[in-house]
Amino acid sequence: MTTSKAARKKAPERHRELGLVALPEETQLEIEVDGSCLGRLSCSPFQRRELVLGWLFSQGLIAAAADLGSLSFRDDRARVLLRPRGIGAGRRFHPHQVTACSGGEVPAALFDDLPVLCRSYEFTLAQAVALMEQLPARARMFRRHGGIHCSMLADMKVRKILASREDIGRSNSVDKLIGWGLAQKADFSRCAVLTTGRISAEMALKCLHAGIPALISQTTLTSKALAIVRRSGLTLVGHVLKPRPILLNF
Repeated sequence: MTTSKAARKKAPERHRELGLVALPEETQLEIEVDGSCLGRLSCSPFQRRELVLGWLFSQGLIAAAADLGSLSFRDDRARVLLRPRGIGAGRRFHPHQVTACSGGEVPAALFDDLPVLCRSYEFTLAQAVALMEQLPARARMFRRHGGIHCSMLADMKVRKILASREDIGRSNSVDKLIGWGLAQKADFSRCAVLTTGRISAEMALKCLHAGIPALISQTTLTSKALAIVRRSGLTLVGHVLKPRPILLNF
């Protein structure tokens, strides 16, 4: 009896999968501005409106929430129409990749003319620690399955957490906060961002561009972020919960 190759081919071996728990969701969000695709973000599939609003602001495509003409979503695409003064912004948009993380692109011009920030408030290291200690209770998605960043926006004059946002991308979690703040007309000059994520160049630039004068992290910063901090006056606290924190412009 003749047997064909197809008949003799073995079925693929099935391997066991062990230890799988609830996993963080990831989606690819394409951002189309005035008909041009300007960005693709790997992100969590919630609070996408705040994410897109914050991303547009951090990229210098809008200056306020009122610059947004319309924002709609269809599947994994965000369609943005800007107010007339913003039309054509996409043709001038040439971002610079600063990290491998999603959201790690910024216009190169943001490096050229850094704003200089001066804090209008004082705070102690103990107060920063007390605010950061509120983060675990707000990191609901992290408690469910881990593998996700959380950032908080705090009013440092009254030392109160205004909002917290989670995302698989640390940059995305900050953009969500900025988007929330724009929609709520928050006074960023009296705020600080507290985050679980590493402080790299684009994280520092997002705070600078928004006029947020302090950035507090559970972890460390990169060398390029350090250069930005030294030139701009941004207050940075790293390793805030550790015995030897990093204090810059403090």
